[in-house]
Amino acid sequence: MARAATDCADLVPAAGELSQPMHALVPMDLVRLRDIGPVDPTQQYGGLFTVSPDGHQAAFQLRRGDPATNSFCVAMLVVELRPRGKIQVVDRGGDFLRFRFDLRGMADFPSGVADTITPRWSPDGRWIVYRRRDEGAVQLWRARVDGSGSEAITDSADNIDDFRFTADGSAIVYATRPGLREAKVSIDQEGRSGFHYDDRFSPTTSTRPFTPAPVARAAWVIDLQSRRVRAATPNETARLDVTSMQEGQWVEAVGPGGATAMVQVSAKTSYPSRGRLAIRKPGHVISCDAAECADARYPWWTSRKVNFLRYEGWKNSETAIYQWTPGTGGVHRLYRTDDVLIGCVPSGYRIDCLREGARQPRRLERLDPASGKRTIVFDPNPEFTSLTLGRVERLHSTNSFGLPSFADLVLPIGYVRGKNYPLVVVQYSSRGFLRGGTGDDYPIQAFANRGFAVLSIDKPVPVGMKAAPDYVEADRINLKDFADRRSVLEAIETPVRLLIARGIADPQRIGLTGLSDGASSVQFALLHSNLFSAYAISNCCWDTSMPVRVGPGAAKQFATMGYPGTTDESAAAKAFWRQIAISPNARTITAPILAQVPDDEMWGALQSFTVLREQRRPIDLYVFPDEHHVKWQPAHRLAVYARSIDWFDYWLNGAKATNRASEVAHWEALRRECPACFDVSTRLASKR
Repeated sequence: MARAATDCADLVPAAGELSQPMHALVPMDLVRLRDIGPVDPTQQYGGLFTVSPDGHQAAFQLRRGDPATNSFCVAMLVVELRPRGKIQVVDRGGDFLRFRFDLRGMADFPSGVADTITPRWSPDGRWIVYRRRDEGAVQLWRARVDGSGSEAITDSADNIDDFRFTADGSAIVYATRPGLREAKVSIDQEGRSGFHYDDRFSPTTSTRPFTPAPVARAAWVIDLQSRRVRAATPNETARLDVTSMQEGQWVEAVGPGGATAMVQVSAKTSYPSRGRLAIRKPGHVISCDAAECADARYPWWTSRKVNFLRYEGWKNSETAIYQWTPGTGGVHRLYRTDDVLIGCVPSGYRIDCLREGARQPRRLERLDPASGKRTIVFDPNPEFTSLTLGRVERLHSTNSFGLPSFADLVLPIGYVRGKNYPLVVVQYSSRGFLRGGTGDDYPIQAFANRGFAVLSIDKPVPVGMKAAPDYVEADRINLKDFADRRSVLEAIETPVRLLIARGIADPQRIGLTGLSDGASSVQFALLHSNLFSAYAISNCCWDTSMPVRVGPGAAKQFATMGYPGTTDESAAAKAFWRQIAISPNARTITAPILAQVPDDEMWGALQSFTVLREQRRPIDLYVFPDEHHVKWQPAHRLAVYARSIDWFDYWLNGAKATNRASEVAHWEALRRECPACFDVSTRLASKR
């Protein structure tokens, strides 16, 4: 658990930070960025900020990591929705809350991703209510928007997951899952006589069984005046399923005469907030038949017209705002941008959004779609303008599967045309601010400031999603002949080869990185590509013990996809593992591999690491305590950033970091153990 830092005086940016002298961006600058919501812009949950009933203020949680104390500064802010508006800190402190979810039949699975903290406004706009934890369970707190005080208003034995005001604003309905606490007690008791090893286990994550999912939700009502708590009625419980336009996540909007603009969502869609735009009036529905009205999101009214958001362009990399005049069929585009717009809330003819671009961290802006005029309401990181940043160029490609993808080239600081540079490839989403790739482990602009060119890949949609009726069949299609792995590798190799042809990338100094699906792409490239000279991964590795380490429940699901079992010694099984697993290929692997993994995934790395070291192959492994699939601790983030840069600087450039003498000595020992590994002709020949 990461607590608030001891000194958070600099959490809210000072005006003087705007005039700092220009200087090189280093990993610490990225680790100490102030954040609103999850780091990854593709995790666009609603409710990262909310707007007051009068539309004049916004509330949100601001967070900043402190590597020195390995802790977080956390505060709730209320800002005026105008340029240079007043910024009021209404609450400080509390723990950094991380998102937990249900996975493969296991409830409350941990992650390192920030949970969404949604402040909700009292009807009179005088205070906000939000979730906060201080060591124990997550409670409801309220704070006066004038900054005069904050306090906890619940004393729940269980984490509060969600809440809503009642219709009259006198009480709050909130949800908990008491079954999680009760299951923990039961599992503790079971442990006295030994846990039964069954589908509840994920051995790479925990040595304890998880609670089976789903766990029922219980709803409660707290009277705000008396603080009395009672069970919620069915009608009150239904309020927890209501989304509000003021929380940045809506599929309906009421307009003139009671007409409702709505998004007609397909029952089988993977995107529950996107669909065909329509108007519902008493007794009938009017659909917008224009092509632009398909895949619409977030409708809102401006007079008698309906505005909506839509993804479009190459691989839906652009966000557009359209306007539809119901009854006429007329649809026209008001605005389009490559930037990512997050959690937007309409404000008359304008719209307030969190916005980020390739070279711009997230900030709160007000946009007039008709004129394109943008107003910065709150910039959490004004000092970022003082950092040197590499220029960004977007590259488009289509692979042999007919799937489009794109990549963002970030040129090194001081780039000279015609000079070859070492290239580092980062995966696997490249939308919004180019920070550290998916999982935020590989600091793109810090690499650029160290003299590397960087290629940030946005991978194609999975091959199986083109025609499969469900995720199960899509997984089978993806795995057959490793179609999806080959699709992604093509999407990586194509822009890399382009940069080699353009004389930007040195073909003998190219590194590849990745987390999760990106780590799988690294491993596939390790066995099937001759382009890369060094690798860094955040998870490790697909190998023949996979059915054992994922646990019984997940093993069944992987078998359904088409993975062989541990006792399958058929020629087909051996051929399967030969295509993807480390162990059968250990003798032919020559490139150096850096693995920096969370402790709850360490077991998954041990077979591959051990086999490679037995063969004296150059792999180095670091394990980070109390971490999960995506790392969350600020000190760990800084260490991963810095080591990744030094690793590629050593293997691609021959540079020896003076502050990493013992590690460099170890890397040199790895090099001496396998001198043939680094003969380029030998390495390339082994791949053919």
